[in-house]
Amino acid sequence: MSLRRETSRNFGDAVRIAGIAVATVTALLLVVLFFPPIRDRVFASSLWPWTLPNEVTTAQVQALQRLAQPGDVIVETNMHFPQWVALSEVFTGSSWVHAAIVDDQKQLITMEGKVTILPISVYRSWRSTRVALIRPPYATAQAMQKAIAHARQQDGIAYDPSFRNPDASCTGVIAESLRCAGLVVSYRNILNRHIYGADAFFKIPGVHVIWSSDPHIEHGAV
Repeated sequence: MSLRRETSRNFGDAVRIAGIAVATVTALLLVVLFFPPIRDRVFASSLWPWTLPNEVTTAQVQALQRLAQPGDVIVETNMHFPQWVALSEVFTGSSWVHAAIVDDQKQLITMEGKVTILPISVYRSWRSTRVALIRPPYATAQAMQKAIAHARQQDGIAYDPSFRNPDASCTGVIAESLRCAGLVVSYRNILNRHIYGADAFFKIPGVHVIWSSDPHIEHGAV
């Protein structure tokens, strides 16, 4: 009987410790997210500046450039910025963090402090640790152009860490662009805000994964 009580007490202690840990992590996240000086410094910094074994190679970026077509979506993870990965895991349940759409010139429309246009080769200079090329099932070429046009119209919009404006985050602007093209992109409603996880692009009905640097990601229809 005493063993049972001891086991129950130990379990209760473990639950309380876990609760304290979760509360502490949540409080730290709130401080980081809602105090701009702390937030901006934390999220702009590479917390792991050293080389990682799974950084994308020049050959992989060249494959991405060769395979990408206008309207494609590229999603990314970068473990040099583990704070972003942790934030994504907490709020979206996914370690995929960043998104971009390929325009007619095979350049990226994406977010880097603001909505901007960058070359696909930026994944090499970013030292991304995982990328995937996704082809959404646009109904027509006109629908695909609508997606690109919507993304391009947001050029210059600054990143909004409050997520009040869906077009002011990297996943948000891409998701809203695809929705303009008639595609269904899932989101999470958190504090009355539409939060798009980068993994949502894998879940679009009829989507194809064209290529990934991650060997665990299966190519083809999802």
